[in-house]
Amino acid sequence: MKNTKPKVRLWSVLTGLTAILTVAAIVGNIIANQYATTINVALNASTYKIIHGENTGDTEYFKKGFASDEEREAYEAELCATVEAEGAALLKNENNALPLASGAKVSLFGHGSVDLMYGGTGSGSVDTSKAPNLKQALEAQGITINQTLWDLYSSDSMMSKYSRLTPASISDTLEANTQYAVNEAPWSALSSAESSFAEYGDAAIVVLSRSGGEGADLPSGENGTSDSWISGQEGDGNYLALSAEEIELLKNLKALKDNGTFKNIVVLINSSNAIELDFLNPEICGEDYGIDAAMWIGDVGQTGINGVGQLLSGAVTPSGSLVDTYLYDNMANPAMYNFYTQAYPNAAEYNLLTEGADVQGMYSVYQEGIYLGYRYFETRYEDVVMGTAKAGDYNWATTVAYPFGYGDSYTTFAYSNFNVTESDDAFTVTLKVTNTGKTFSGKETVQIYFQSPYTAYDKANGIEKAAAELCGFAKTDVLAPGASEDVTITVPKSELRTYDANNAKTYIVDAGDYYFTAATDSHNAVNNILAAKGYTVENTNGRMTENGNTDLVWKWTNDTLDTTPFSTGAIHGMLKDMVNCIKELLMDGKNVKIDDLGIFSVGIRSKGAVTPEDFSTQGNIIGVRLRARATGNLSSASLKLTAKLREYTEYSNGEVTPGGGGGDSESPDEI
Repeated sequence: MKNTKPKVRLWSVLTGLTAILTVAAIVGNIIANQYATTINVALNASTYKIIHGENTGDTEYFKKGFASDEEREAYEAELCATVEAEGAALLKNENNALPLASGAKVSLFGHGSVDLMYGGTGSGSVDTSKAPNLKQALEAQGITINQTLWDLYSSDSMMSKYSRLTPASISDTLEANTQYAVNEAPWSALSSAESSFAEYGDAAIVVLSRSGGEGADLPSGENGTSDSWISGQEGDGNYLALSAEEIELLKNLKALKDNGTFKNIVVLINSSNAIELDFLNPEICGEDYGIDAAMWIGDVGQTGINGVGQLLSGAVTPSGSLVDTYLYDNMANPAMYNFYTQAYPNAAEYNLLTEGADVQGMYSVYQEGIYLGYRYFETRYEDVVMGTAKAGDYNWATTVAYPFGYGDSYTTFAYSNFNVTESDDAFTVTLKVTNTGKTFSGKETVQIYFQSPYTAYDKANGIEKAAAELCGFAKTDVLAPGASEDVTITVPKSELRTYDANNAKTYIVDAGDYYFTAATDSHNAVNNILAAKGYTVENTNGRMTENGNTDLVWKWTNDTLDTTPFSTGAIHGMLKDMVNCIKELLMDGKNVKIDDLGIFSVGIRSKGAVTPEDFSTQGNIIGVRLRARATGNLSSASLKLTAKLREYTEYSNGEVTPGGGGGDSESPDEI
């Protein structure tokens, strides 16, 4: 008798292997579909096929706006520079340090001067292979750069020793995030170039750069107070404060300014993260670094540094506004105490922890509610001024360096003729903006803020309100000295809504007084509103930082509490958006199904041809047609059933007799 067990075993193995491969194929297919684009790019595989037909007609849905790729790239480069030039915010400008004089000869300091932050991490990354540098941007404006100092910072020796340290990838662990380091060159490393400073002494331009972005958040220790944020750096370890080497650099530049080597010191803040700005205020930091001008330029993008060159030279007047509140000490923001990471209690159970704590096993707590950024700082400020809440020991002037929306200019502007009109669904704000300067033309960014009433209903239902909220903004055209422009900004009434999570469970509009104001920044807005309520610096014993302008405030009173979820206008707007969305999906070749409404698709209209050879796209395709079929409650079957039921109800007086039968029960509406 033959032994068949080996064959059985073999088939068992093959069956198991087949099952494993089948599962792997299924999983692989799912992953491949999900990441098809990424895989195709990696493999340099084509994701489409072009079939050339006989059609000679115009089939371009989107017309080219450029004659060539070179023309397009030139436009994009100019646009990026314009965005930077109109987005950078001038923070400080004493002694007319900026703009630089025509033909100025300057020295560039800081590793960031030769290694700019062009973009952030993750999707914020920028292709820098063709990006201009700061030297090129300034030279394009006729400014001469200290070549000796530039070559020193750019040398292999300096680049290898003193380069900004950042996480290697966005998937790095928190332990790897301690690689964040300023790693600025010490003053002693610049000694070989010191003899060149005097020849290029019109200005010392210092670039302070900081990294950070998507998937590579800045590290912090418990309660945000760890001194190990940065490896191998002296100082307090706060990546968003000046390093010891940067402080040393500013001190030495101040000494050279005092002895006449440099006329001015200009600081460029090349960071999208809000660094501490105590060093700009001698009264706060206790040290005068002699800084005449400072400008926030953010991450400059691929060609944005050209816009910075235009700003520094005066070819463009600054008109940008800060998109964050900048503090003297970031730890004055209570939210900072939540920006630390801790392990999930059961992280080890699920193998989510490694030595140094893998990012997958960590979490941060976000519990600030609406009181983030300027909403916190300005609300607490108003509470202090009015004495209406337990604001505690809080001094806005020694906490906030520059408020949200702040941005200085080379010229000055005045606002007048402020007016607000109400319609059914919106408020229309109008005002006149005038360039009151004598030398520079420029643009002005007008900001509109509102304050909603904080009522007994809000307090009873746990609804929070901020002292001011940005609800609209606009920028003027370039105004010559003495010129004016009428600005119009529309504020939808929906901006006034507040979400009531505990009672109405929808958006509400409180009864009470609403204040609208035109302002230069969030703090200026609150002061204007406080002035309209009767508060001044004098009658608050100095708790108010400066008197506001009542001419730039308008009050609107809402008589009754509105808890209606959506207005007619809001519903109309949503329906319009839905139709537009359906249209886009249909044009993308997709079918759209809306439950209990219909299925929508696009079909091709064509005319026949005698033979397949006679058929052509141009000759036989007439166009497209919309196909729609009702579904669910709107389907023909559902409507027919509803109609029959209504008809039966009408004739039966709403009474239904079970079963069949005859006799009098079949007679409708007996009298």
